[in-house]
Amino acid sequence: MRFDLLSLKLFVAVCEERSIARAADREHIAASAVSKRISDLEGLLKAPLFRRVPKGLELTPSAHALLRHARVLMGDIAQMESELADHAKGVCGQVRIHASMATIVQHLPRDLRDFLSAHEAIRIELKEGTSREIVQAVAENASDIGFFGGCWPTPGLRVLPYRSDNLVTIMPVGHPLSDRTSVKFADLVDYDLVGPREGSFLESLIVRAGVDLNRVPKLRIRVNGFDTVCSMIEAELGVGLVPEYCAKRFAVSGRVVAIPLDEHWATRHWKICVRDTDSLPRPVRLLVEHLSPEPKKQGGRVIQMAGAGRQGPFPALRPSRRSI
Repeated sequence: MRFDLLSLKLFVAVCEERSIARAADREHIAASAVSKRISDLEGLLKAPLFRRVPKGLELTPSAHALLRHARVLMGDIAQMESELADHAKGVCGQVRIHASMATIVQHLPRDLRDFLSAHEAIRIELKEGTSREIVQAVAENASDIGFFGGCWPTPGLRVLPYRSDNLVTIMPVGHPLSDRTSVKFADLVDYDLVGPREGSFLESLIVRAGVDLNRVPKLRIRVNGFDTVCSMIEAELGVGLVPEYCAKRFAVSGRVVAIPLDEHWATRHWKICVRDTDSLPRPVRLLVEHLSPEPKKQGGRVIQMAGAGRQGPFPALRPSRRSI
């Protein structure tokens, strides 16, 4: 079998867009040309790649297998082109990062600043996603390093500790709970909750806490991003859970109150996942060692959960809303 790179690139685009027309728009090529390339691939493989469904195209098992290999190949080629172009400019190396919103907002800016100041020849490509999306992206070689939370299956990946953060409750000034020195999640379930995006680490914690209480949290609205959560709460649309770092920034406005959340799961532990470290490009290995230096002395696969990460740069809340 002989595969050409353009056909594989268009195939990946169709898989990601679930539509030949959208893939054609994205790659700036006629839809008929994309359709012909897909048809040629199916003829080469002697197997169908897509099924038409009401919402677009659905991948067949053959397509899933080809997509996994195509992404590895296209990623390697993109890395080669980028590094060769960078060598011509005296610059070398790129790292693709897929991270949760919480780590992007709280920790990665400072960590990447320190790393890039020591390695000026390395470039970073950063994407945001849910923990499930992050682990999948690293496993499929769509990203080099993932920053995720929770206990997602990570077969074939190396998992290292990263950092921790603390969740606090944020609510409008004058809310019935606003004078408390701390709150339990059971105190919140009777109120409208401004919830996180579906599939996020925080959503899994909220759902699990509701199950433990045999209650269903009243998720009145879901949003993506902690600043958006705080803005909705300023508009008195409910209460919410956000990292302490984000609560500090909004509480100074005087329109919201942040109160410690008295639950064992309020401290979240974030992790790094990568593929086999021996096969990683040198820029990726350097960044992994910079971000989680302790476990690099250990062999094998490292998994450390609660308490493993370095503590964040912000002190814990004192039991008073004035501490934020």
